[in-house]
Amino acid sequence: MENNSKFATMDDVARLSGVSKGTVDRVLHDRSGVSEKTKKKVLEVIKEIGYMPNVYASILSQKRSYRIIAIMPYFQKGDYWEMVYDGIMASLEQNKNIHIDIDIIYYNQFDVGSFSKACSHTLALDPNAVLIAPIYKKEASALVSTLSELSVPVVYIDTKLDNSNYLAYYGMPLYASGYLAAHLVFDGKEIPEIVNFNVDRGGAAPNDSMINRHKGFLAYIEEHGLKCKIYDFSMMPYDFMYNIKLFESFFSEHPQVKHIITLNSRAYIISEWLEMRGIKDKKLLGFDMLEKNMEGLRNGYISVLIAERTALHVQQGMQALINFLVFKKKPVIKDNLFSMDVLNKYNVDYYVASNIKENVEQENTTSVLTE
Repeated sequence: MENNSKFATMDDVARLSGVSKGTVDRVLHDRSGVSEKTKKKVLEVIKEIGYMPNVYASILSQKRSYRIIAIMPYFQKGDYWEMVYDGIMASLEQNKNIHIDIDIIYYNQFDVGSFSKACSHTLALDPNAVLIAPIYKKEASALVSTLSELSVPVVYIDTKLDNSNYLAYYGMPLYASGYLAAHLVFDGKEIPEIVNFNVDRGGAAPNDSMINRHKGFLAYIEEHGLKCKIYDFSMMPYDFMYNIKLFESFFSEHPQVKHIITLNSRAYIISEWLEMRGIKDKKLLGFDMLEKNMEGLRNGYISVLIAERTALHVQQGMQALINFLVFKKKPVIKDNLFSMDVLNKYNVDYYVASNIKENVEQENTTSVLTE
């Protein structure tokens, strides 16, 4: 039998089970008057064709509400976390017929104390489900452990805690993305020197995303026996003058360095300086489809971006929580690792167009499940 919940109806269940719609309805609501044999057959058909009953009428009549909390950093317009926010809002809009309350608890991503307060606030709000990027492992682990004891499902985005109880993870394969970055940089060439610009996190430890990408990058170099000196420096995300001085100082001392990497979403900070100085002999690799990054691709100051469809993946993570709360349906795949899309100035606009199309298709698919 075809497993396609988009087209499966109660009529399909009745026809394939050889019973009436009334019998299917009695099975769905666990009413009496149906033999065990018939009940078993109906349930098997429901499972095989992926039929999802319309429970929204009963939910609305009961006025049952669900509280989902998303824990995420404060952000400025154009930051990576704005795409996460967009995914959350898209999910809220698509599920507007359900009584879903989404509370976003913000914190300073460079301050572990701020994150700890966000965790405490989350527990105080008594959520039904939680979406989180566990930037601070120790504190996030304590939160998730408590949520597990309370039977509150958790979905991870961006990175995950392996030894924890969670419903699903949605994100990029981090180690592999660092490995891919090295492959794109070297591409069979001998490169004697590279500069890597990290993000200065103040007193906060590096997050898992950067650590795992860095490990993947270094693993490629080691496995291929490459000899390359890597300079490591840190940019200040919101300090324009500091970054200008950093770049000016480094490249005045090391003008021979032609390859630049940044294993985070801030490649545009570097590309804007390159453009300001009219420097066109550098190769810059970065991550994520921020509008400023894509503009850097278009004008040639960023050579390549490794991207993922962040908003869509967050939207899918939210949908996993909603499906679990409303339908008691677990995601088919627990760790959802998405493609690493390699963008350059020749394909970036096609990628943006396909991203818009995919978001529309996701909205249409979700609306089928909620009507």
